Amino acid sequence: MSIGPCPLIKVDKILVATDGSEAAKSAAQAAIELAKTCGSTVYGICVAEVPTFAAEFIETLPQVIEIMEKRAKQVLEKVKEIADKAGVKCETISYIGSEPYKYIIDEAIKNSVDIIVLGRKGLMLGAVGKKVIRNAPCKILVIPIGTTLKFDKILIATDGSVYSNIAASEAIGMAKRFNSELIAVSVAKKDENILYAEESVKTVKEAAEREGVKIQIVVEKGEPFEQIVNIANKNNVGLIVMGVYGKTGIEKFFIGSVTERVIGTATCPVLVVKKK
Repeated sequence: MSIGPCPLIKVDKILVATDGSEAAKSAAQAAIELAKTCGSTVYGICVAEVPTFAAEFIETLPQVIEIMEKRAKQVLEKVKEIADKAGVKCETISYIGSEPYKYIIDEAIKNSVDIIVLGRKGLMLGAVGKKVIRNAPCKILVIPIGTTLKFDKILIATDGSVYSNIAASEAIGMAKRFNSELIAVSVAKKDENILYAEESVKTVKEAAEREGVKIQIVVEKGEPFEQIVNIANKNNVGLIVMGVYGKTGIEKFFIGSVTERVIGTATCPVLVVKKK
């Protein structure tokens, strides 16, 4: 089922990382739906992880390698099957090695992908997912298990930084294409940061109104990731959009802090936008 018009300005190539888990299946489904809508090519990648301590001698165990290769092939065949049914072009890539995120990043760069799609199970993105987000050369879409992409209500979390402004531009563009309701949120940890938070959402509001996008602004005080997720849940938001890095005035939206915690606790997909 189509999700509507293509939500992103440029999404010719999508890379989806899969390990055959239920979370990965949700990610693959979302990636294929997005690709069908946007006319994109999907690259499915499966990295059979070998513990670092075993990497040196794994090649001396051909039976183990054979089993791992067979498993990766089966996982990728499932993705290819879903893509074929949807009429989406899909290429598959498999590796065996330690530090899977490096293979994912390398393939993203090699194929000049526009977005990487990851799955999330429970309250945990996982070490590989965190490293992918930190090092990715493009946007990242994180899909909690069992969720689907919806664009009727979009939340943009901003701290007024250049990274947040880039994310806001992306969110405004999506809201305009889908005639969505947009909610701009900024959270101050301390009283002295409230004015800065108000200025941050005001900037987004002005940009949205120039594009004719309906927008609601919210300024809260408290723990940023908790407030962002609470507001998203309260408003039944379909997508949260954030930047990777933040600045100084409120709370840095960097991986390991606000963005990572939002990704880990949000009940809806999160789009992480990077500065090119």
